Amino acid sequence: MDTTGRSTTRRGRLARGLAATAVGAAVALTPGVAGAAPNRADPPDVVPLVDCVVRHADGSWTAVFGYDNRTGETVDIPVGPANQVTPAPLGEPQPTTFAPGVRHGVFSVTVGNGGGPMWHLGSTDLAARKADAACPPSTQMPAEGNGTGLAIGVAVAGGVGAVVLRRARRRA
Repeated sequence: MDTTGRSTTRRGRLARGLAATAVGAAVALTPGVAGAAPNRADPPDVVPLVDCVVRHADGSWTAVFGYDNRTGETVDIPVGPANQVTPAPLGEPQPTTFAPGVRHGVFSVTVGNGGGPMWHLGSTDLAARKADAACPPSTQMPAEGNGTGLAIGVAVAGGVGAVVLRRARRRA
């Protein structure tokens, strides 16, 4: 095959690799609502989210929670039956004031090797599981700041993509 054919094939592979990396980063950084199930028929206005989990070497793990406030205004839900984390020994790390919109990395709960925490918020019960999506290394934990993990991950992925593209152009 001639040099042009090989160059085109390498460029195609590079383009497909960059596209796959971008898609993988987007999927890895997208939070889910694993295990969320309304316990009433009416649609919930403030819904809990499990952003991701961090697995620790000793077998313990940390669940990072967020929420989606669909009301368009700030909502106060005091700690109690409509806003609690169980089992009870996990304390009360959850927020009581919910700003409008989707908020990630609002609080975290660390548990030993075993069952996970459940956040009962309004009409929704959300159980975090050790098998939920792992937090990317760039995730900012709630004690240090909220919601910046996604922005950092996208910036790093963009920087890596730019470097790979520049090197590929130099070689071609």
